[in-house]
Amino acid sequence: MTERTLTPGAPVTIDDDIRDHGYAIFQTRVERIPRIIKGLPCQEPEGCTEPATLATLAVDAITEDDGDLGLCFAKDPDGNPLVIVTCDQHRHQASHDLYYRLTERLRPDGIRAFNAPGRHLNWL
Repeated sequence: MTERTLTPGAPVTIDDDIRDHGYAIFQTRVERIPRIIKGLPCQEPEGCTEPATLATLAVDAITEDDGDLGLCFAKDPDGNPLVIVTCDQHRHQASHDLYYRLTERLRPDGIRAFNAPGRHLNWL
């Protein structure tokens, strides 16, 4: 996995990005999402043959749920969460591609990618 860089700044919550940008970007390892088919290739539009290791999803709302993460993901027309899977090398571009797919606008500065370390996602 490539190194990550922490950029210090004011603390931001996921609902701040939803309020300010319409969506928050959520990234997690593909093995934390049981419904993603293992071994999918990276979905980088310019082509990549590496296996996908990271899932990027858009959160459009949060709920007050003590037992679960309480994230409402933007959905495809088929009702499944809209997700882009990529290799580690292309993880930065995935959030831009997903935001553009949803809004047909470039991703604004200041929107961050959130994660929930150690949590597994499951949707029905």
